[in-house]
Amino acid sequence: MEKIALFFAAVLLLSFLAFNMPAVLAHEEVVIGDIRIVAGWVNEPPLVNQLNDVLLIITQVSNGQPVNNALAQVDATVQKGTDTRPLEFLPAEEAGTYTATILPTQTGQYTIVLRGTISGQTIDGPIDIEDVEDTARFAFPLSSSSTTTTTSSGGGGSGGGDNQIPQGFIDQLQMVITDLTTQIEQASISAQEANNSTQSVAESIEELKISVDRAYLFSLIGLGVGTAGIAIGVVALSRREKI
Repeated sequence: MEKIALFFAAVLLLSFLAFNMPAVLAHEEVVIGDIRIVAGWVNEPPLVNQLNDVLLIITQVSNGQPVNNALAQVDATVQKGTDTRPLEFLPAEEAGTYTATILPTQTGQYTIVLRGTISGQTIDGPIDIEDVEDTARFAFPLSSSSTTTTTSSGGGGSGGGDNQIPQGFIDQLQMVITDLTTQIEQASISAQEANNSTQSVAESIEELKISVDRAYLFSLIGLGVGTAGIAIGVVALSRREKI
């Protein structure tokens, strides 16, 4: 009976632990000398464009004790591809725990780079933490913007989430296209006005040409009449002298 009771007690204990123990977080652990560093995200899974905190838990390997003020002589940065940014880690309530707030704007892997010394141990190297995921995976129901983002990120095959087009970029592109359309319309109106002005000038030149031609014709007629008058006068004088 005692063995049966112990068996059931063990089963109950394991069931209690299975349902009440927190899920194991996807944290990365590195050991450098006597220093153990566990790195990850506070909120997991990390989602793009969702405010989150990078987490560091620093302890000594030899005694398992947390290291207080561990990052006093350490430069910490976060790296995504070729982009880097300094991180400002602050102590959390739990000893040896430090967090730095960050807003991941791209999906994919992020790397924490630590350079300096912790308790006399030189630290110089990267720690890869869990990949940032697209919010479209958890969105329900799907909005039009989520559908657009999912289509854009999924259409490239091997491109993955890094190729998604941010909604802000799409909005800015639409504004630029609208502005260009307005400028083209204004340029078209200006060109039409210039064409009308050119036609008016051409008509004025044509009218001036007609007026000049008329004046020239009238001058020729006047010159002819004058010449005829002189000829008549000469003939009249000649006749008068013969008489």
